[in-house]
Amino acid sequence: MKKKRPVPQDVADRVGITKMTVSRYLRNPAQVSAALQEKIAIALDELGYIPNLAPNMLASSTSRAIGVLLQSLTNQVFAEVLRGIERTAEAHGYQTMLAHYGYHPDREEQRLTSLLSYHIDGLILAERTHTPRTRQMLDVAGIPVVELMDSVSPCLDMAVGFDNVEAARQL
Repeated sequence: MKKKRPVPQDVADRVGITKMTVSRYLRNPAQVSAALQEKIAIALDELGYIPNLAPNMLASSTSRAIGVLLQSLTNQVFAEVLRGIERTAEAHGYQTMLAHYGYHPDREEQRLTSLLSYHIDGLILAERTHTPRTRQMLDVAGIPVVELMDSVSPCLDMAVGFDNVEAARQL
């Protein structure tokens, strides 16, 4: 049986306050008394409350999330790169949203559409070759885009990587 996810009204009912007071606490705990802060925090914990970030995302036009679109999850190189991305994003107050497309351009478009629907604040791609539709979506999205790995081909916005041909020549 599916349980109903707790909402601010459930917290308000548990504490005996208004939903607006719970909302004020969730936006800025200092807006309510210390005693009430403690009661609300306990109720949130007991109910297992998880905030719905969608209204804040709509109001502020920011998600504090960075999309990461990878070709594969089985390549160990991507795992190491992702670990660094997540560490850096978290240090700056961002979360990562991961998607992969298995080297299929049509799936890249689908995954990109999904990531963009969450109003991500930026995107990291581990590929420099994209379909015209992918390029159009990225252009319309108007967000920073970083492409990884190959640093020689022309990039959409920014690139971080290396020159494979030059690296092979130096071997």
